[in-house]
Amino acid sequence: MQLKWEINDYILIWELLFRASISKDVQNYKQKLWKNYKHSYNALTKEKGVILKEPKNYIPNDDTIFDIVRNSELYQELKQETEDYKNHFLKCYEEEKKNMEKELKQIIRLELNPCHILLLHPKLDIIEIKTGAEYFILWGRRKDEQDYKMALLNLIHIILAKKLEKSQPEYKEYQEIVQAIIELAIDNELATRILKKSCYLKGDHSLSFLKKQIYPYWLMYVGYTKEEMKTCMIRDNLPFDLEAYNYERELKNFDLYQFIRFCIRHQRNILKINELEII
Repeated sequence: MQLKWEINDYILIWELLFRASISKDVQNYKQKLWKNYKHSYNALTKEKGVILKEPKNYIPNDDTIFDIVRNSELYQELKQETEDYKNHFLKCYEEEKKNMEKELKQIIRLELNPCHILLLHPKLDIIEIKTGAEYFILWGRRKDEQDYKMALLNLIHIILAKKLEKSQPEYKEYQEIVQAIIELAIDNELATRILKKSCYLKGDHSLSFLKKQIYPYWLMYVGYTKEEMKTCMIRDNLPFDLEAYNYERELKNFDLYQFIRFCIRHQRNILKINELEII
């Protein structure tokens, strides 16, 4: 898992200019800028797509607005706050990288594509994915500053979901199953290992029924023995009748693609809606 953290002035300026203002000072600055340079300002409206084709090599046709903003005291403050945000992310990533990569590989048994993270000011509250010649995620969220470990886990969730969407388009018909398994992999199992506490009741509540049905097979996939599965049920507060399930030994040798296919192929046996309780 290779994550490259970057701040790109052009995309940061564009988002600050064309997104909802993150402060009164920013709003006033934008209004003044628009009033004085209306033509140049409006000309940038659709420039975001051009910037994202090659952020590092982007050269504007008219850099009037970019130069004015970049040299402003307000932008310098916002850029520094974005740099601080990036540094906190990097610190957490470097501390967790080795362990997180090891655990992730054990869980999904797949390689994730390298990904460029274009960090934005956290008050912009943006998550966007751009795919093409290169793969970018635009990322800036307020709540990350409360817990950078959880932010990294959320980022990995998004990267894995995009990988599955691009490489296995046939899964589209079974999106709920795929989403449930991504949650089990990242939001639940990986988070449990990284945070040292059970996270199995977390996630999209609309997927809870489905995840509970897949859960016994998921534990077999992860590689837990029957005795360990009993411990997991208690740990995760997700009891089920273990004797009612055949222990599928081959699952522990599957990768995540194969496990998804297994669940799709055997969904009639796995998805027993009438036997579920709300979790």
